[in-house]
Amino acid sequence: MTFRLGIDVTELVRQRGALERTEKMVDKMEQDLKTSQKHINSIKSVFGGLVNYFRAKPTETPPVQNGTLAPQPSSRLKEAVSTSKDQEAQYQASHPNLRKLNDSDELSVGLGRLKDIALGMQTEIEEQDDILDRLTTKVDKLDINIKSTERKVRQL
Repeated sequence: MTFRLGIDVTELVRQRGALERTEKMVDKMEQDLKTSQKHINSIKSVFGGLVNYFRAKPTETPPVQNGTLAPQPSSRLKEAVSTSKDQEAQYQASHPNLRKLNDSDELSVGLGRLKDIALGMQTEIEEQDDILDRLTTKVDKLDINIKSTERKVRQL
């Protein structure tokens, strides 16, 4: 059971990383599209070229680096997994065959661990849902801007 739970938590952390990388790529695409639109304006007219020349340069975002920073799960999930690992280590240290077990206490501790991990996973999923909402908004806006830019290029 613990092994399966570890896979689920690992998968959530991997998904967060993928979402964060995707959001950075969409931000970079947005910036590149703005640069393209400036070039189109300067091609379109002398006045557009002058406006672009005097306009402030956009701040460059650092390039996306593959795998240099590991995605970080929500603090609640990290805390729940850490606590669970500590409790599991304590349980392993005192082998069940060498002592008399109090089944109700063991069950209570185990259920508490599962509850903490489940709540941590819920928090992580809610945070990833927020990232997805932001990403959806950005992609929709980018799609509209790309279509607008395509129309401008065709008019040239």
